[in-house]
Amino acid sequence: MFNDQSTTFDFVSFESFFHTEIRILRCMGLSYFNCVFSNKKETEKWWQKITPLIGLIIMSLLISMEIMKIIQVISISITYAAGIFTAMLSGMLCMFKAVRCWTHRKELFDFLQQLKASWESAYSNKFLTKDELDSARYSRSLRNYVMVLVFSLAFSYAYPVYVGIVKHFVYHPEEYFFTFSRIMYPVKYPFKINTFSKYFACLFFEQVSEILAIVYWLCGDILFIQLTTHVSIQCKVLINRLNNFNKDNTSSEEENCQQLINIISQHNQLFLLCKWLQRFFSPIAFFVTLINGLNLCFSLYRVDQQISQGNWSHLIENTIHLVNVFGQTLLYCKQADMLTEKLGEVNNAIYCSNWIQLNKKLKLILLIMMRRAHKEYRFTVYGIITLNLAQFSKIVNTAMSYFTLLRSIG
Repeated sequence: MFNDQSTTFDFVSFESFFHTEIRILRCMGLSYFNCVFSNKKETEKWWQKITPLIGLIIMSLLISMEIMKIIQVISISITYAAGIFTAMLSGMLCMFKAVRCWTHRKELFDFLQQLKASWESAYSNKFLTKDELDSARYSRSLRNYVMVLVFSLAFSYAYPVYVGIVKHFVYHPEEYFFTFSRIMYPVKYPFKINTFSKYFACLFFEQVSEILAIVYWLCGDILFIQLTTHVSIQCKVLINRLNNFNKDNTSSEEENCQQLINIISQHNQLFLLCKWLQRFFSPIAFFVTLINGLNLCFSLYRVDQQISQGNWSHLIENTIHLVNVFGQTLLYCKQADMLTEKLGEVNNAIYCSNWIQLNKKLKLILLIMMRRAHKEYRFTVYGIITLNLAQFSKIVNTAMSYFTLLRSIG
């Protein structure tokens, strides 16, 4: 069927594309996700159901102390308050991603196993081509770039603190004086930090929170990249099957009928996959568009103020945060737009398939499939917001408008 392209590459396992995502989910406490690749039924222990709750409690404490800090400093410095506000918004978004993955872990587990079966079936039947493999590799590379950006952001928060500690103990070990206010996150603790034991206890708490923030930030974003890409690949597989349907004109009527039934079944499965993706990620995408609009505004304002004031020490940290928020918003809109586009190509592939020489019965089957595909699919958030590149432009334009207003007030 796919004569020349399908035999030009060796089999690449589904696990090689998703091992990092599974590792991230396991770091959240969903340890039984290692059964995804073994086709085993998940066996979730009672303690595995509540393990993620510990991390969510830690993150909640951090966010509550950030809110207390905002209340304390907003009347003194709106620029400083804006910096805390951006960190708090990102933390809240990270927590929401983790809650979504935790509460829908069984559905996510089943979805990953279904994608794995589809990938292996497409290869074994020689429906995969080098183009599909390149798309999967591209999404894996994109995921790696996202991880580098997120780790860079975490490093920018932790670097000044640890450098200050090392400098103190290396160059001034005999001096007792130490700036206990040098912490990773701008938070207000309910007690005074005046000893090294309290200081290192708080620093440990913040370091754990930072690791959790990295895991929670990534769990939603890289899953969205990979899942949308692999569902798009299944769309391309279906398009390839339709383009090659009955091309050799040697298949019997019974074989053509069975092939059409298989294609229709795959087409129906694609719609179910897309609907599940939309349902699962709609709450996350809603908060990405809502929170990141504010986050872009305040991050840009923070960077602008630091440049004008010459505060270069925290400029890199806030610039990296701005890049991450901007990239995250673009990522969700671009991937959703790609999925919408690929599913829309199925309708054209049905019409362009070799249906003219089919008998009346097969033509009727194909017509039913075309009618189903004719209904345009759009990746929407609760049917209110269409997630695409046009929506990304609206978010950026709105953020710039509020940035201009905030700048004039500040």
